[in-house]
Amino acid sequence: MKRVAIISTGNELLYGRFQDFNSYAISKSLFPTEFTVVLHMTTGDVVEDLDHALRTALSSADIVIITGGLGSTDDDKTIEVLQRIYGFETVVHKEEYEKFQKFLEILGRETLQADLKMLSVPKGATVFQNERGFAPGFALEDNDKLIIVMPGVPYEMQCMFENKVMPFLFERLQGCRDHCIVRTVLMRESEINELIQQMRIPFDDIEWGITTTPGMNTITFVAKGGCSFSREAVISEARRIFSTRMLMPESENLEMEVLHLLSENGVTIATAESCTGGLIAKRLTDIPGSSNAFLGSVVAYSNNAKIDLLGVPAEIIQQHGAVSEEVAREMAYGAKEKFYAHIGISTTGIAGPEGGTEEKPVGTVCFGMATEGEVQTFTERIAMDREGVRFYASQYLLNRVRIHLLSIRKN
Repeated sequence: MKRVAIISTGNELLYGRFQDFNSYAISKSLFPTEFTVVLHMTTGDVVEDLDHALRTALSSADIVIITGGLGSTDDDKTIEVLQRIYGFETVVHKEEYEKFQKFLEILGRETLQADLKMLSVPKGATVFQNERGFAPGFALEDNDKLIIVMPGVPYEMQCMFENKVMPFLFERLQGCRDHCIVRTVLMRESEINELIQQMRIPFDDIEWGITTTPGMNTITFVAKGGCSFSREAVISEARRIFSTRMLMPESENLEMEVLHLLSENGVTIATAESCTGGLIAKRLTDIPGSSNAFLGSVVAYSNNAKIDLLGVPAEIIQQHGAVSEEVAREMAYGAKEKFYAHIGISTTGIAGPEGGTEEKPVGTVCFGMATEGEVQTFTERIAMDREGVRFYASQYLLNRVRIHLLSIRKN
């Protein structure tokens, strides 16, 4: 099993202006493989600091992955630091140079000397072409050590890592371990931990870990070194233990599963959102092909919008308040009727940080779901910050829709 160290470079990471997505993405991809991540390091654009980080990583790991510092400006130092250690010459990568030239021709501009720095790689290195940018990545080998360098821009790095670097690693070194992923919704980690202990699986051969996001947990089961297991058997046991709280294996998130079930059942949906501000509609329309089931949305933030666009009676708002199950009921029904949908859903709540009362504190969210001949309403108190309230509310309601669609599926 090969040990991997990851170094993320850039002053912007130290300043807190951006999160280090790259280390997270690489570690997540490597988790079910024979490559074990043992170290994360973040360093700024200072030669001495990067040099120290690199030498530390080389002493701790077989493979060092560096992201960032490949651009055209003076603060891009990665190749300079590698040159100090390995003393190689650099060459301009022909294919990336030609691609960059065509790009500049469209803009009517010329290549600058600084651009050549971005397009240069160590002579003799294995080069990874950049499908989403211009700075190529590369791999250097020194005896028993492997150094892989990629751009720091996350969407460039992720594409290069998945399409170029991972195949390179598997071809040159080792393959993938048996693994499977299970996703559960609206559960605490402690609940999941307790239930996993009840699974009838060979724990001596399997290790597992949980990744938590608001309203969802991703459980990854991986074969221990030299062992194997049946993915189908683990999935079957997980389904037995978690029941409807587990997503289908092919669903990466709630919105994907909801849209799959909507299409499978020939059902359409529309949304009426207040406190979630269109987040549910966004999540659904982020999925390609969503137009087959998602008809539209009304973001009715003000009381007048609820009255004029969704037909909520003014007296109901006056009597019960905008954040109430009574208003949520009318909003859901209004969305269903307005878009001629099979299902209408709604949210109205207090996301905070202000606006709460003793009776309806911050985090109070009321939901509605109108189906054929019935409108259900629910209230949840979500103890999170504003962003957390909005996202968890969208997660909660999408899961309610999912459970409803699963009941239709069984019938």
